[in-house]
Formats: sequence, C-alpha cells, structure tokens
Amino acid sequence: MKLVSFLFIFLSTFINLYGFQKVNKNIDVAKDSNSLRANDKIVLDTDWNFYWNQLLTPESVKSATIYKQVSLQNWTNFTLNNQKSLPSLGFATYTKTVTIPSDRVATSLYIPKIYAASKLWINGEFISEIGVVGTNRKETLHRRFSQIIPLNTNESTFEIVLQVANFYHSKGGITEPLVIAPTKQLFDKKTKRIVADMIFIGCLGFIGVFFLFFYLWYWSKDQAVLHFAIMCIALSYMALSDRYAPFTHLFENANWLLLTRIEYVALFLGGSAASLFFNDIYKKFRHAMYAKIIKISFWTLTSLAIILPAPYFTYLLMPFLVLMLLNLTYVAFIIIKVIFIKKSESILLLISMLLGSAIFIIHIFFFIDENDFAIIFVNFGYVVAFLLLSMLLMNRFSISFKQLEISKELALKQKKEISLQSEKLSQANLKLEENLLLLENYNTELDDFNHIVSHDLKSPLVSVYSLASFIEEDLKDNLDDNTKYHLKLLKDVVSKMESLINGLLAYSKAAKGNKVKAFFSIHQLLNKVSSVVDNQHKSSILLPEKDVDIYANETELSHVFQNLISNAIKHNDKEKAIIKIDVKEIAEGYLFSVTDNGPGIEEKYHDKIFKIFSQLKINEDVESTGIGLAIVKKIITQNKGEITIDSDKGKGLTISFTWKI
Repeated sequence: MKLVSFLFIFLSTFINLYGFQKVNKNIDVAKDSNSLRANDKIVLDTDWNFYWNQLLTPESVKSATIYKQVSLQNWTNFTLNNQKSLPSLGFATYTKTVTIPSDRVATSLYIPKIYAASKLWINGEFISEIGVVGTNRKETLHRRFSQIIPLNTNESTFEIVLQVANFYHSKGGITEPLVIAPTKQLFDKKTKRIVADMIFIGCLGFIGVFFLFFYLWYWSKDQAVLHFAIMCIALSYMALSDRYAPFTHLFENANWLLLTRIEYVALFLGGSAASLFFNDIYKKFRHAMYAKIIKISFWTLTSLAIILPAPYFTYLLMPFLVLMLLNLTYVAFIIIKVIFIKKSESILLLISMLLGSAIFIIHIFFFIDENDFAIIFVNFGYVVAFLLLSMLLMNRFSISFKQLEISKELALKQKKEISLQSEKLSQANLKLEENLLLLENYNTELDDFNHIVSHDLKSPLVSVYSLASFIEEDLKDNLDDNTKYHLKLLKDVVSKMESLINGLLAYSKAAKGNKVKAFFSIHQLLNKVSSVVDNQHKSSILLPEKDVDIYANETELSHVFQNLISNAIKHNDKEKAIIKIDVKEIAEGYLFSVTDNGPGIEEKYHDKIFKIFSQLKINEDVESTGIGLAIVKKIITQNKGEITIDSDKGKGLTISFTWKI
C-alpha cells in the first residue's frame, strides 16, 4: 500500500484537471470530403483572429482591426507589438469562420472549459454566456464549464465570436481546441465521461469517508488510516469541483476565487496526506527528517494558496508537481529497499506499483481519445488500485487487531494470575495481621512481665541487701573474716542483680514514650551528656568541629550518646580516655561516630556486643550488665538507622551510626 500508485494517480489527475491532455491534430476542413460521417470530427485549433483588450460583438468585429491570428493556447504565449508577452489577467475576443460539409449528420460544436468567463455568438446570434464577461475583476463573474452547442443543419458556414475574460488564473484564454463533431458522438462521449467520473468520484469519496469514520470511531491509534482518508476525499473533491463545480450551481454568486483556493488547498492536503501515509507505513525505513520536511513543504504551499492574491497562487501548481516528483523518487528508493528487507509485503507492493504504472501509461499515452470507453476502464482501474490500497490498509489493521487480541488474552491471563496472587496475598495479609496482633499481645505480655519481674524481684533483693546489712551491723564485733567476706559477696551479688533488673527495665522502655522531634544544638547535647558521664573531667571528650542543628528526638539521641561515651570511658585501658565525636549531614539524616583510644574489639566479636546480656570480659575490674549497647542498637533501629563498628584489638574503637530525620 504505497505512495507510488498515489503519485501516478495525482499526475494523471493533474493532466485531467489542469489541461495537459493530449491534443488532436487539426483537420483541414477544405480537404475533407463533402460528407461528415458519424465518427468524424473537425478540430478547430488554429487560424483564430485574436483581438486583445477588446470585447467585440458580431457587429463590431467587422470594423475592428485584427490583432493577430493565433492557435488556441494560453494567451501569455502571445506577444505584443513591442515583443512583450501578454499578461495572464485581461480580456480578449476570438473569431473564426468555419465551413463544414452540408451533407452531414446532426452536428454540434464542443467548447472546452475556458479561463475563465466566456460569451458566445454563432452567425450573429447570441448563444450562451458562462459567468459574466467584464473588463475588470469587479465586473467579471468567473466560471468554467464545457459546452455542446448544436449547429443549424441548414447552414454550412459558421461565424464564431467568442469573448473571454480572466482575472484570477495564471492561464488566460482558450487553452484547448474547439471541436465540431456529430452530436451523438459528443453526447455519448460526455455520458461516458460522466459515468467514468461517477465511478472515480463516488468510489474514492466513499472509501475516504469510510476510512475517516473508521478512524474517528474505531481505530484512532493508526494515523495511516486518517491520512489515507484525507487523500481519497481530497482527490474526489478535486475531480468533482473541477469538472462539475456543484457549488456554483447551488450558489449562483459564489466566489470563483474562493472555490479555486479551496481546490488548491485540497490538492496540497491530498499530497501531504499521501506522503504522510507513506511515512506512517515506513517509519522504520524513511529518514528521520522526512515527515518534518513534508509537513513544512506542504503547509507552506497551503498557506501561500490561502494568502496570495490572484493569479499568483495558481503558480503554486508547478512547485507542487516538482515536490511530488522528488517525493516519488525518494519513495521509490525506500520501496526498493523495503522489498529486499520485508519479503512478506513485496508481492502486494509490486502489484500496487505495476497497476498504478500501467493505468497511468494507458491513460496518458494510448487510446484515451480514440476509444470513448477507455476512460471508464481507466477510472475503474484507479478505483481498483485504491481498493487494493484499502485492502492492504485493512490487512495492517487486521495484524494490529490480532496483536491486540493476543495482548488482551495475555492481559486476561495476567489478570487471572494477579487475581490468584492477590487472593494468596490477601490470605497472607490476614495471617500477617493475626501474627501482628499476636505479636502485639506477646509484646504487651512481655512488657508486663518485665515490669512485674523488675519490681517484684527488686523488693526481695532490697530486703536481702538490708537483711545482710543488719546482720553485718548487729554482729560486727563477733564476725570472723570469712563471714565478713561472704556477707560482702552476698551484697555484691544483690547489687549486680539489681543492676541487671534495672537494665532489663531500661531495655523494655527503650525507644518508647515521647517521640516529639525538634531542632537542637549537637554541642549543647554533648556537653550535657559529658557532664553526666564524666563529671570529674578525668577524660578528654572532643566535640565535632562544627556545631550542627539536629532535628530529632533529643531524649533518645542523648541516651545513645550517654551509653556510648560511658562505655568508652568505662572500658578504656589507658591512663586517660580520649573520645572524639563527629557528625555529618547526609541525605535524609545524619551520620554520627564515636571514636576512643581504648583496647578495641576483635572483628569476630563485632556483632556479639549488641546482643542483650553479652559481655566480652575485656576488663575484669569493670562491672557490666551487657544491656547498654543492646539499648543503643534498639533506639537507632527504631529511628531507621544502622550501626557499625570499625576496630581491631589494641587499636581503639569507632562506632558509627546513621539517624534518619
């Protein structure tokens, strides 16, 4: 479904619409026989008397001076006395006397479409006027129709006077020969021409409207359908408007300039649509700039056709034709390329090309003028070419529709699979909710248990400690050293047990309670912590070089630093503990680090120290419950942070952790 056949049809349409038809040779009337048979015709294309800028009547012709004798063609090819060509806009009179055999069948004079208004007399009798002939644009009503004028069978000599006025087109005057032929022959040819046109106009119009509605209502995804519809409608309108001009019959005073502009706009839009149709079909093969060049070129022509005054906009036909020929050359190159790449489309492509080429050659160079039925077959051939293109377009739609059906089936399967997975997920969510509820109950029970244990155990421990103290005091004079040692040991164990219970209670309360965040100074926070853990200033605590305003829960962050700094002091094996604290702002939070000069921790114990009740026994003289770092990790995790250790034995320790805002 290719642009090649479109372009052949465009070229033949130009020939039909704009006067490039093959012209018959003139028949010398003097050499004809004394009879005019049914198949004879006389072509009147030479020896016309031409009167420039004169609108003569049969009476005034006798006294007028002949400007020159001419053949029938665009009068811009004629020259004035000063050898200047005549302008396209103006008015003139043509006259000719013709003698035909008296022994003849019923005969008529065929007058082709003239640029642009005309008025006819034969043997001094006014016959007809097409439009209104005037000496300026305001007086002239432009119209273009062909005529068949029956000739008086009792006369053999005919004096033809024909006035012509043109104030809109780049061509002027009579550009095709007049013909005298049997009336039946002329009307038969006209009838066959109408039949051929109805086939061409009706079928193309129907195809265009069908695909336009098909695009608007059903398949707007494929721009090729829209461009094909516009091209068909434009060609149909051009043929209808040029040969029959229905709007001038419906509206007698319709502006011919406006109708001609619309015709040119339709021509350019049709060419643009055909080119963009090719662009849609071969997006993968044409140059990336092709569509942009086409749009700029054709929209420029369309804009000029709208804004340029007469007759300048009619000169745009030749640039359009050149553009279409260049386009045809490029399209032919792409099609040849596609034939070798996409074998599945090559057969249909070749059929379309060959059919379009054959019809074009037959139309232009062969028996159109000799065989009246030929034009019917040629136009029918054009319709077949367009139907073939329609079939190829529908095949494209069919492929897309099949792909859509496959996609729908796949989507349906995926929907069923998603539904199944969703059902499983719903069941999992229900189970998860049950587990979460159960976990909340367990956590509540655990909190209650921790609270009860910590309080219920602390009471007897206090009693035991107090009882041991009472015994020690009451019997202090009668206690031997061994008993004193055991009483002291009992009190130490009770104290350690109380520390464990307090730590357990602190762990259960960690990261709970008040979660209000606010801005505060990191220096101010660390100074408060330092005064608590090192109130005698025996250690060196180095604050961050730059004070940063932190947005967080101050109580939680204070608790973390208090545990880390106190651990660094408590487990330090140097004469003076040196603790350096750093802070860095990162995406969505902060990065803190606490570095000391203590004994360090081997890498294999890095994970162990964060487990509750874990103790490494680095320093036997230091009492530890193993809960502090577990509390630190719990608080950091609750704030969506991570904690890491960087240390080797004997080389100090760096604990880093992130804190999300």
